[in-house]
Parts: sequence; C-alpha cells; structure tokens
Amino acid sequence: MKIKFFKLILPVAVVAFGLAGAMHTNAMDKKATALVNKWGYTHIEGENCVLTNVMCRTEPGSPCKQGSLQLYDFVSTVSCPNPLNKIP
Repeated sequence: MKIKFFKLILPVAVVAFGLAGAMHTNAMDKKATALVNKWGYTHIEGENCVLTNVMCRTEPGSPCKQGSLQLYDFVSTVSCPNPLNKIP
C-alpha cells in the first residue's frame, strides 16, 4: 500500500510543483516589465525614431504626448510601434 501510494502520488506532486514554479516565474517577469518607465520617442512616417526628454510608462492610461505628437517605445531606429502612456 505504501509503495503504491508513493509510485502514484510522488510523480503527480513533482509535476504540480514544477508547474506552479513555472507559472510563478512567468508572472514575475510580466509584472517587472509592466512597471518600467521609458523615454518616449517620436515617430513620423518615413523618418527615424527621435528621442525626446519626456518619460512615459507602458501601463494603460492616457496617451503620453509631446505637444500634439504621440510618443512611442523604442525598438530600432526605424521602428517605434508601441504607444506609451502618461505617468500620473
């Protein structure tokens, strides 16, 4: 009885702990990146991304702008696809 219990329950427990650890690690990564403030970049079609002196955030909220231009997250000199939001 004792051996059957360990042969059945122990592998299930090991898998459950492994899945819980993987989920916890993944959740920590998402939370850490969501709280990052980033410098805003302007992007006008056909031109390179240009750094501004405005700090924005990645969390949802009102759009981060410099004048009338929406600011974006930097990916490369020609690509700034992710809009940023204002820091409250």
